[in-house]
Order: sequence, then structure tokens, then C-alpha cells
Amino acid sequence: MVRFEENEYFLIAMFQRESRQATIGEIHQVIPYIGRDEEMLILINSTLEKLWLLSDEAFLNLDLESYKEEPMEDEGWM
Repeated sequence: MVRFEENEYFLIAMFQRESRQATIGEIHQVIPYIGRDEEMLILINSTLEKLWLLSDEAFLNLDLESYKEEPMEDEGWM
């Protein structure tokens, strides 16, 4: 069984697509933009490794709703 860390769930939720393979592809596309941020690269690599081990069925059953960023409410700052 694959166990994700909380930050990995956030990363998956941010780039989630219709399938595990499509999500992996989306995450791969951001790697060139990360630069030398070692912490982010470690997070991306560990998440990708776990996604490769995860079955398609298990991916579809991930509950990522609580990890998706909620839109900021307009608090009338302007």
C-alpha cells in the first residue's frame, strides 16, 4: 500500500487530472520551472515515485477534496 505525506497530497491535488498517468505528466511538466529548489524537487520526486507504484484504481479512489485550495474570499480590501 502506498502512503502519501500531506505535502504530497497537496501536490497531487494541485495537478490532478482525469487519470494517474495524466497527473504524472502534469507534474513532470513543472520540473523545469522549479530551478534549484531542492526541497520542492525532493517532494516532486517522492510523489512521482509513489504515483508510479499506485494502481489506477487506487488513484481514482484518492480523496483529494480537502487538499484542493479554496478560492480566497473577497474581504473588501480595495
